[in-house]
Amino acid sequence: MVDTTFLAQFLAVALFAACLLHSWNTEGRRAAQQWFLVGYMFALLLVNLLVVIEQITYNPALLVIGAAPSLLVMFFPALWYLGYTIAKFFADENDLRAMMYWMFLLTPALMLPLDAVALQLGWWAFPSESYNFLNGVPFYAPIAWGAIAAMFMYMMGRIRKIRFRGNGQFFAMVIAAPLLDALALVVIAIIQIVVNTLAVLGGVGLLYGALAVLYIALPLALAFRWQRNEH
Repeated sequence: MVDTTFLAQFLAVALFAACLLHSWNTEGRRAAQQWFLVGYMFALLLVNLLVVIEQITYNPALLVIGAAPSLLVMFFPALWYLGYTIAKFFADENDLRAMMYWMFLLTPALMLPLDAVALQLGWWAFPSESYNFLNGVPFYAPIAWGAIAAMFMYMMGRIRKIRFRGNGQFFAMVIAAPLLDALALVVIAIIQIVVNTLAVLGGVGLLYGALAVLYIALPLALAFRWQRNEH
């Protein structure tokens, strides 16, 4: 197999830079720095933890910080930002609960194609013995990615509502990010248990049905309702 790890890292950096520039131009320097610097730190620590507990493994040719690929991790805050940007078409960006919900629905749609390509090209793999699809993507992964994005959205949104002096918001986010990482591990474990239990009770077909409702039927219904309300 041709080594495409350089391409993967280049794409991650390019997407990160493009999203950062878009945020900087539309929301301002402060918001862009908060989302992308804190998002990168949050993702870097989370991925390190996931590697340590053997939930994900990465190609050894990738540049790393600790156990996590230092450049490839840039995909995460960038994709969360894309989900956040799309979510604003369907919800008031000041309605934190609605934004979290749309982030939960939209992020897996962005992550699943990346996961499928990464598995095919050997960028990363999921050593978990959980039930999987798309040639190795665990069924729990889409729900976990959506939950993590929603949690990150909640942290950012709540802290941005607090009036701090100077860079107080940024420092509050830096302090909160590791705590959110620890909580994310607990949430991922719970999701795995629930998904595997559903598979035992109803088979893989039940998992496909649940994903279809959650990430196809429900978003389409909500988008249709939003469009009807607009008119």
